[in-house]
Amino acid sequence: MNKTALLTGLRWGFIFLVAFVIFVYSYKRVMLHSGIESAIHKVSPQATIVGIIQTHTTTSKNKIYRALYKTTEGKCFNASFKRKDYTILENQESTCQ
Repeated sequence: MNKTALLTGLRWGFIFLVAFVIFVYSYKRVMLHSGIESAIHKVSPQATIVGIIQTHTTTSKNKIYRALYKTTEGKCFNASFKRKDYTILENQESTCQ
C-alpha cells in the first residue's frame, strides 16, 4: 500500500474525528442551555440567562448545575439544578455579577 495514501487517509480520519467531537460537544451544550432555560422560564417567564456553571459539587458530593439569570424587573437569581432533568433545587436572589 502506498504510504502517502495511508497518511492522507489517517489525516482525514483525524479531521473527521475532531469535527465529530466538536459537533457532539456543541449539541450537548445547546441541550443543556435549552433545558435550563425552560426550567427557568417556568419560574420567571421572561428571564434571561446570564451564565451557567456546568458542574458544581455540593458538600454532600452531589454534582449539580448552577445558573445566574436576570428577570425583567432587573433582579438576579442564582439557581441550582439537578444534572439529569434540570429540576430547580434552590433559587435565591443574587447580585448581577
